[in-house]
Amino acid sequence: MKTVIFFAAGAEPLDRLELEGAAVVGDLLAVVKERGIDVAELLIFKEDDDEPLEHHHPLHGHDHPVFHAHRCRKVDVTVHYKTEAFKHKFAPSATIAKVTRWAVEKAGLGKEEAEEHVLQIHGSRVQPPQNAHLGSFTGESCAVVFDLVRKKLVQG
Repeated sequence: MKTVIFFAAGAEPLDRLELEGAAVVGDLLAVVKERGIDVAELLIFKEDDDEPLEHHHPLHGHDHPVFHAHRCRKVDVTVHYKTEAFKHKFAPSATIAKVTRWAVEKAGLGKEEAEEHVLQIHGSRVQPPQNAHLGSFTGESCAVVFDLVRKKLVQG
């Protein structure tokens, strides 16, 4: 029996991998190494989990088998909203949706108003998808800066 997982390393898009049924994190690292990625400092996180997994941790049996590999244990996040800036550390496997929920709470936005806001990479017009991993936007650093902005509404 195969274990099917979805995996992203740094800024790479999610890739579907099939591993042997009893696959563990160490097996995943071996597959990644075969693809030419330096795994010496690579940490494997389950999506939205705060701590990396041990090498002996099984990859099968997860309801949502999405994993993210990154060299950073934590990502320093700064979110600008109006005249304020909020800072927090997240795992690189945190989804943009998770960071957005935190940011709208810090900004004190009500539920309705919160749904009208998204994160945007500071100094750009790039609004990452809600299911993207935070580690995909760190570049060489272990930090990322966002602006919390109102969604662009399409008028019909």
